Amino acid sequence: MDRFITRRYVAICWADAVRLAQIDSTKPQEIRFQQNVELLHRTEWWSLWSDEQLTTAIGLPENLQPQSLPADAVSLIDQVWIGETVSPKCGWTFLAKEEQIIACERNRLVRKKESIERRDRLIVQMSNGEKQTLYRSELLSRGFYKCDIAADLND
Repeated sequence: MDRFITRRYVAICWADAVRLAQIDSTKPQEIRFQQNVELLHRTEWWSLWSDEQLTTAIGLPENLQPQSLPADAVSLIDQVWIGETVSPKCGWTFLAKEEQIIACERNRLVRKKESIERRDRLIVQMSNGEKQTLYRSELLSRGFYKCDIAADLND
């Protein structure tokens, strides 16, 4: 399938891409195009593609609803997606290969006057059966939420 990305939308045909580009003021020459990609997973807000690209789901036809990821992987991707993080330090593809959260241990919780910072250590099982340690850091402050996930505590 083909994929067209405007500033805020994604489409699978040129006509829809042009229509959506008019809505978000993307010039036709700025529409990003990729052919021969497969939509692997879609939620209400985001879509994961076979070329390891995570995009918005807004603009895709409602009948495209593949659900190839485990619930725990979707949950972790959701947490990063809704936060003010462009991409997790460990990468979208790494998160997509996570099969199950085995354990979650709070490493640090810091409450300040107007914010809460939390760091968790996650033990996860990957799709290949291997266990990995991930570190999730979250910051919540007056309507601002940021979440990042790293494979190294120092990131």
